[in-house]
Amino acid sequence: MSQDVLTGSPDSAADDRPDTYWIERPEQVEALTSMRRHDIADRLAASGPMSIKELADQIGVQPSALYHHIKIMLEVGLVIEAGTRIVRRKREQLYAAPGKRMRLIRALASGDQQERMDEVVAAMTRQMDRDFRLGGQSPARRAEGNDRNYGFFRLLGRPGPEQLARINARLSEIAEILWENDDPDAELLCLGWVLTPLPAARRKAEG
Repeated sequence: MSQDVLTGSPDSAADDRPDTYWIERPEQVEALTSMRRHDIADRLAASGPMSIKELADQIGVQPSALYHHIKIMLEVGLVIEAGTRIVRRKREQLYAAPGKRMRLIRALASGDQQERMDEVVAAMTRQMDRDFRLGGQSPARRAEGNDRNYGFFRLLGRPGPEQLARINARLSEIAEILWENDDPDAELLCLGWVLTPLPAARRKAEG
C-alpha cells in the first residue's frame, strides 16, 4: 500500500461487504476469462481497498493498463467503488472486491457454463505460470521447510470416497487459512490447484 500521508478515509462500502460473494452470472464468469481481470479480482479480495496506482504497482504494470479492466469489472459487479481519499492534495478513487471471499463454485456446480469455466481455468493457469516465474526470481523464495513459500505439485491417485472427503476437507481448510489474512505484514502468497477426474485408463487385454 502507498506510504504517502493520507487525509480523509474510504467510506464504509468495503466494510459492508458480505463474507462470501457468489460469482454466478454469465457476464461475471465471462469477465474472469481474462487473466488480468482474474488477477485484479484476487488482489483486491486479498489486499483491497486499493487505488488503481497501488493495484498497478502490485501487478507490475502501468495504471493505464488497468482502467479498461476495472471499467468492465465495475459494470458486472466484480469490483466496487470503496470511497476516496486525498493523497498529496489529489483525490484518489479506491476499489475493492464485492466480498472477502470471491467464489465460483456454484457456477461450476451448475454445469451450464462449462465452456466459460474452461476458459477461466485456462486464464488462471496462465496467471499461475506467470506467478511461478516471478516467484522464482524472488530472493525471498523458500522451497523447503515449514516456512516454504515456493513449490509445485501434481499427483495422480485413486482415492476412495473416504479419502476424497479428507482431501476436500483439507482443501477447504487451506482456503480458510488464506482467506483469514490475519497478518498484514506477511508476504503475499499465491496458491492454485486443479482437481479433476480423468478418463479411465485402458487396461491390457488378458490372454
